[in-house]
Amino acid sequence: MLLAVTLSSVTLFRFVELPTLNWGVAQVFGSPLGFSLGGGTLLTLLVVGLVATGTLAIVQDHPLRESRERPLLLALITPSIGALLISIFLIQAATWPLWLAVLLSGGAAIGVLVHLSYQAVSPQQPAYPGARTVLNVVDYLMGFVLFSMSLSQEGRGLVIAPLVFVLSGLLALDLLSATGAPIGIVLLYSGTIGVLEGELAWILGYWPISTWTAATVLTLGLYIWGGIGYQYLLGRLTRQIIVEFAVIGLLMLILVVVIRP
Repeated sequence: MLLAVTLSSVTLFRFVELPTLNWGVAQVFGSPLGFSLGGGTLLTLLVVGLVATGTLAIVQDHPLRESRERPLLLALITPSIGALLISIFLIQAATWPLWLAVLLSGGAAIGVLVHLSYQAVSPQQPAYPGARTVLNVVDYLMGFVLFSMSLSQEGRGLVIAPLVFVLSGLLALDLLSATGAPIGIVLLYSGTIGVLEGELAWILGYWPISTWTAATVLTLGLYIWGGIGYQYLLGRLTRQIIVEFAVIGLLMLILVVVIRP
């Protein structure tokens, strides 16, 4: 039902053109700031809203929900960000065949993400380890794609950094909440990672590198900070683990700088 309603709504938006409303564009520190509301924005809000509410309704019926390790609302993060990404692809699809391909593949992807989120509700479920691992990998992949899209937009750090902060914070929240630590501590660490990523995005804006290279550096930062925070919240952080993350991060950074994709 969730996929049927979502895909039907997206199809209707393809045939209905809505007017675009613009609110005062102003220059702040040399960056143009304004707000635009049109069919694309409404499509994104609709898809994300439907997927989020549908996922919540599904995970609330989980038979082992009482043994969950985190609030059920956090299970909405990955499917909702996936829906956001798919809606952006739909908006950018220029031809009918491409739009149809994105619609079908996107619907399948949303179904898989919702299924994995359902499987990852309770650690007592046999499929939990595999589902949680796949969700972690998906978080990093979606982060890389969304970082690339954010950095490719016309704008300075004043515009890009808040986007990176929100995306990084949400992804870190999903990753760290899997530790089962108190939600207050998880929010603190996730917010800290979001701030670090936002500051890194601001710095990368002054470095003459490609968008893909900058997105790779941001994803690498999310992996290192998220990994160290994950181990700490589990109570397994040691000097050896910190050195391993530092060495891996340094080697990957050198490789990225040398190759510069």
